[in-house]
Amino acid sequence: MAAHVLRRHLGVPQLVVHYLTSVLGVGLLVIPVLAWTTAGPLSLLAWGILIVYSYPFALVFAKLSTLHPTSKGVAQFVEAAFGRRAGRVAALYLLMTLLAANPVLGLIAGRYLLAALAPGASNRASLAAGALVILGCVALNLLGLEVSGRVQLGVLVLVVGVLCAVIVLALPEGSTANLGPLAPHGWSALGDCLLICFFGFIGWENAAPVAEEVRDPARTFPRGILWAVCMVGVLYFAMALTVALTLPVDQNAEGQLTGFTRLLRLATGADHATLGYLLAAVLLVLTTNAWCLGTSRVVFALAREGIVPRGLSRISPRTNTPSRALLALVPGYSLTLGLLAATDSNESVLIKASSAAYLLVFLLAFLSAVRLVRSGPMRWTNYLVTAVTVLMLPFMGVSVGYAGAMLAAAVLVEMWLSRRERAHGGERELSALHAAASPDPGAPLASHTPRDSAPPHHHPPHDRRKR
Repeated sequence: MAAHVLRRHLGVPQLVVHYLTSVLGVGLLVIPVLAWTTAGPLSLLAWGILIVYSYPFALVFAKLSTLHPTSKGVAQFVEAAFGRRAGRVAALYLLMTLLAANPVLGLIAGRYLLAALAPGASNRASLAAGALVILGCVALNLLGLEVSGRVQLGVLVLVVGVLCAVIVLALPEGSTANLGPLAPHGWSALGDCLLICFFGFIGWENAAPVAEEVRDPARTFPRGILWAVCMVGVLYFAMALTVALTLPVDQNAEGQLTGFTRLLRLATGADHATLGYLLAAVLLVLTTNAWCLGTSRVVFALAREGIVPRGLSRISPRTNTPSRALLALVPGYSLTLGLLAATDSNESVLIKASSAAYLLVFLLAFLSAVRLVRSGPMRWTNYLVTAVTVLMLPFMGVSVGYAGAMLAAAVLVEMWLSRRERAHGGERELSALHAAASPDPGAPLASHTPRDSAPPHHHPPHDRRKR
C-alpha cells in the first residue's frame, strides 16, 4: 500500500455513525434548554425550520464529497471551483478554524466529568480535565479507524438508548399548558433562537475529510446522509419537545446547563445528577473523538500537498492511520488551551469567537457547489443553502471580525507560500541552465566539425563518367 494513500473501507453504517457522533453533543443536551429559555414555545418552530434545512445543508456536503472524495474536504471543493490558490487559502483557513474551535467539545466534556466527580472544581482544573479528554481521543484514533469506529458505535448505541428512555419517561410528566403563549419574548426572539439551534447542526461537514476512506462514495454518501439526518432530526425534536413540556421558561444560567439532569429526575423520580453529568460527558467525548478524526485527515491532506510539513502525511502500515497528523493535533490544540489557561477563561470564549468562522467555512463550500453543480435539482438546493448562510452572517456580531482576521491570516500565509515556491522554482530553473551549459566530464569529446557544415561529398568514379 502506498505510504500516502488511505484505504477505502467505510460503508453506510460506519458513515452514519461518523455523522451522528460529529453532530450530536451539546446540540442534544444543552441547546434545547438554551433555545427554550430564549424563545419559549417559539423554539419548536426554530427546531422544525433547521431540521428541514439540515437535509439540503448536509446533502450539499455529501454531493461535493462524492464528486471530490479526498481528505482535503472543503478546501478541495474550493480548489476545484476557484483554482489552486483559492483552495490553499481555504485549506489554511479551515485548519486554523478547526485547531481554534475543536477543543470546545473536549473542554465541555471535561467540565461535565468534573461536575460529576469533583463538584466545585476550579476553571483551570476543568481545562486540565478537558485536555486529558482530547489526549484520550487522539490516543483512541491512533488505534485505527476500525477500532475507534467499533468503540464509537457501541458507546453511541448505549447513550442514545438511555436518552430515548429519558424522553419516553419524562414526556408524560409534562403539560401542554407550557406551550402558551407561543411567543412570550416576541417574534424577534425567533432569530436569536435560530442562531442558537444552528450550533446543534454543526458537524455535517465533518464527513467530508473522511471521504477518501469511504467505499463507493456515490452510493454510500446519499444513503448515509439520509439515515443520519432522519435520526438526528427525530432525536433533536423529541428532546426539544420534552424540554418545552416539562421545564419552565424562566431559568437562570445554571438551570440551562443542568436542564438534562432535571429531565432525568422527572423520568426516574430520583436525583441522578451525577449520572446525567457522566452521560453528557460520554456523548461529548464521542463528538470530540469524531472531530479529532476529521481534523487529522485535513492535516494529512495538507501535508501531502506540502502546505504543512510533508512528514505529517506518512501513514502507519499497521493501523492505516495518519499517526503523525494525529499527533500534530496535540501541539495544535495546545496553543488554544494554553491561552485559555493563562487568562483563566472558559470555552464559551471559543464558542463566541468561532461561530462565524464555521459559518464562513460552510459558505465557501456552498459557493463552490454553485460553481461545480450547475444542473439538476441540486442547483436550486445550492442556491437555497447559500442564501440562508449569507443571511445568517450579520447576526454573528463580533465573531465575524474574528473570522475575517483568520481569513486575512490565511491569505497572507498563502502569499508567502506562493513567493517561496516562485523563488525555489527560479533557483531550480537557474540550476538547470547551469547544468546544461557545463560540459559533462564523463561524456565523450565532441567532434570539432561544425554541426551545420556537411562533410565533402565524393562522387564515385562511375558517376563522373556518366556526367
